[in-house]
Amino acid sequence: MVSSVCIRFELLAKTATLLLLSFIFCESAKAQGYTEPYRPQFHVSPAFGFMGDPNGPIKYNGKYHLFYWGHFTSDDLVHWTQINTNALNGTPGGYGNWSGSVVVDEQNTAGFNTVEDTAMIAVYTLNQNSTNIQQQAISVSLNHVSFQYYQGNPVIPYNGPDFRDPQVFWHEQTGRWVMVVTKPINRSIEIFSSENLKDWTLESIFNDRGAKREVWEVPDLFQLPLNDDPNNMKWIMTCGMGPNRMQYWVGDFDGSTFTLDTNDNLLTGKHVRGELLADFENGFAGWTVEGIAFGNAPASGTLPNQQQVDGFTGFGYLNSFHNGDVTTGKMTSPDFIIEKRFINFQIGGGSLADVGFKIVVENQVVQTVKSTDNTERLQWRGIDVSQHLGKNARIEIFDNATAGWGHILVDHIVFSDVQYDSRLENANWMDWGFDFYAHKTFRNYDEDDQRTIGLAWMGNWAYAQNVPTTPWKGCESLAKELHLIDQGNGYELLQKPIEELQNIRYGNFEKSNFTVASTGHNLEFDPGRNVYEIKISFKVENENQVFGLNLAEGTGQKFVVRYDAKTSNITIDRMATPFSFTAKWVTKTPVYLSGDSILNLHIFVDQSSVEIHAEDYRTNITSLAFTNASAHGISLFSENGSVEVLHVEAWQLQSIWSVPTPVEVGPKKNETQLEIFPNPVGDVLKFNVQNEDTTAPCQVKIFDANGREFLQKTMFNQANSLNVSGLAAGVYFLEVSQNDMTGVRRFFKK
Repeated sequence: MVSSVCIRFELLAKTATLLLLSFIFCESAKAQGYTEPYRPQFHVSPAFGFMGDPNGPIKYNGKYHLFYWGHFTSDDLVHWTQINTNALNGTPGGYGNWSGSVVVDEQNTAGFNTVEDTAMIAVYTLNQNSTNIQQQAISVSLNHVSFQYYQGNPVIPYNGPDFRDPQVFWHEQTGRWVMVVTKPINRSIEIFSSENLKDWTLESIFNDRGAKREVWEVPDLFQLPLNDDPNNMKWIMTCGMGPNRMQYWVGDFDGSTFTLDTNDNLLTGKHVRGELLADFENGFAGWTVEGIAFGNAPASGTLPNQQQVDGFTGFGYLNSFHNGDVTTGKMTSPDFIIEKRFINFQIGGGSLADVGFKIVVENQVVQTVKSTDNTERLQWRGIDVSQHLGKNARIEIFDNATAGWGHILVDHIVFSDVQYDSRLENANWMDWGFDFYAHKTFRNYDEDDQRTIGLAWMGNWAYAQNVPTTPWKGCESLAKELHLIDQGNGYELLQKPIEELQNIRYGNFEKSNFTVASTGHNLEFDPGRNVYEIKISFKVENENQVFGLNLAEGTGQKFVVRYDAKTSNITIDRMATPFSFTAKWVTKTPVYLSGDSILNLHIFVDQSSVEIHAEDYRTNITSLAFTNASAHGISLFSENGSVEVLHVEAWQLQSIWSVPTPVEVGPKKNETQLEIFPNPVGDVLKFNVQNEDTTAPCQVKIFDANGREFLQKTMFNQANSLNVSGLAAGVYFLEVSQNDMTGVRRFFKK
């Protein structure tokens, strides 16, 4: 049975006698689905309830499956059908089903298959609610819809919390199942093996390098061809660092142990490009040493009686903790000429006044940097020295403190024209935004597609429970094809939106070779709602340029994408959007332009999110943005002079849930001029139609921004006045047709 939603409108129409007309427009509740405020129109989200980590994405028998432990399926990774909201059945009372994965047991290693059916097996964390003890469990599905709890659980017992998020796959070379699972507090990934998915053996533990400030969760391990060469395969380990950073490592995997590649950026520092001054891999190399705090050579690990030091690049770094905090000393670099705008480096240790990193220009201290807090984890900092270009300079790293935290850590000093001031630990980041987490790859059991495709949860635990959406919370990112490249700048993991997304484009807009010389250059493309895709290329001609886009722009609202040519950083600013992100408003991302000095952006906007891809998908920024439906303007801006836009192409995107596309608001064939006054309107909407034939009937319709029809009526001898008191506040469209002429105008209901 389908319920109905009915909305009553009344209007007074003037005829030979005064007559009250009323009508009722009814719409099925099904049509109301996926039309709520902020509802993503081309990202997968549940009809109701919470969606978090993607679990067990696979392809089998021509169908893509995505779990969260609800269950979606798809034929094309674009259009999704929700199968159920709870795919795991039979879990004992007092336990919760946490994140995990799904495999297809084609060889019947676990013995659950029948003559007719091949088992899908879910492997996940079983969390005891009262104690938070976490163990690994399995459930079995023969119908490939829902799973039944295995009575022999847990398959990996454990007597403590923080042991979670198993990702399982078949390792062809050793002919067995492999599991990667995290010990979050330990910042480690444990690797298990099994012949039958029931009995597991611990093979090794990986905890080498990477960002460790927060807990590790939701790991994955998969292969990619380097530079698309199938004869040069690399293994990629990924892991979330809560509450929502995704990092990766490049290495080798023999079925038991993951080994970091010697060319991984965490060992070479190539991901921070520029002219290397010092990496401390070969002693002090020309630096002058005073005192005893820095020892006789760079440290190669944590010193005696020191907390564990993390985040240095390679194997050598400066550490003034030799013989403890009571020792003092200074390191002075060789003199150099400042030829780049920035000095990027890693720093950690104490934040006391008597320890720090000085830039000395012509014997004058021009800047001093300290660790952001007392920490043994090095973070990236970038100092602007552009006003001293061409001058003689040196670096002094000093430790004059003798109290607790009276030491400093420094590594990998690089001259660059790109400021790498992330204030983050040393890691290979998959995404620079606040809302990209728990990334997982699809395992293709059909073996009919050589692509490696992944997606992530778009959310952040800092505010995930408070986002202003109902009756659902949470969604997944777009599915993206992964590539690993090395073009002399270290390993880079590219994420390219899948080609299938092009099938939902319509309303193509294109423009080339124009100049933006102001802060309010409106783009002629009007998507009608914040559901669109845009590609744009800017020519960067000098370091003073600051330019970008205002998205979802309207009264008091905009989402700003800004590029600063001096720092070569992209800033994403969601300050002017109507939701509090608990101080997580602005992200700043370093971007390395190609030799032609062209900034290429590929952006997807979907009601409550913005996904930005820069520089051929090397740089990715994912951000939630809960924007008002009435604010869907797009403008370009340029500060400090003009900027040349080489090309822009944009498309409206169809809803994957069959929500009607928005009413066209641009020129139409046989368009008549239609005026609405006042606008915004109160309870009465008045309109004028140019050259109105008062003897001809007039067809009147009202739509919302999603194209849903709320009013349809024929008016004779028009009063040109409608009672719209029944409409909720928001943006709508009035369409009036008469004698094959049609006019459409947007109005705002107060």
